[in-house]
Amino acid sequence: MKILAIESSGSSLSIAISENSNVLTEYFYNAGKIHSDVLVPLTEKIIKDAKWELKDIDKFAVSCGPGSFTGIRVAMSVIKTLAQTLNRPVVSVDTLEILKNQLNIKNVKIVPAIDALRNEVYIKDGKNIVIVPIEKFVKKLKKYKNETVIIGNAVFAYNKLLSKELGKNSVSLQSNLHFPKASTLALMAENIDGTSFKNVEPIYGRKSWAEEKQK
Repeated sequence: MKILAIESSGSSLSIAISENSNVLTEYFYNAGKIHSDVLVPLTEKIIKDAKWELKDIDKFAVSCGPGSFTGIRVAMSVIKTLAQTLNRPVVSVDTLEILKNQLNIKNVKIVPAIDALRNEVYIKDGKNIVIVPIEKFVKKLKKYKNETVIIGNAVFAYNKLLSKELGKNSVSLQSNLHFPKASTLALMAENIDGTSFKNVEPIYGRKSWAEEKQK
């Protein structure tokens, strides 16, 4: 099975292609929110470099958020357009789940967390994505001090607090691991049933600053 995956829910963006559970190529950029400028040409390039044609792709995958409004919208637009054109299924996975699948460390509690700004973070509560104050997030995890590893850009935003309250191990990952990757998404999509592009919706988590100010 040939899969094309896009992850651009944050400051970084990545595009990957996989075939039969093997990642063939991935492009990763962490150059600010340039998603709308480069995503389409990079998608065309990665298909060409793999010596594929667009019609060869069996399934598409996209990160649905939460994260950057612009990044989510751009990726959704590209994937849904391609899926509609080719009548192919789409796998949609939230960003926190992608982060969780990027790391496998035994005897350690892996907790994905994304900065929601305003001293809040996006986290998983069961299958639901919720926004909680950073203080509440830390308090809930204090019983796992020195046994917790945080993955996601919340580490960049709240590094000192997390290190102090949860132990240095909680912020010990290399910086590149905190970015969700399309390669992880592509491999996950192998084992997830796709759906029609019509059923794929973004997860914004909250209204944008502009919308809230207008309200």
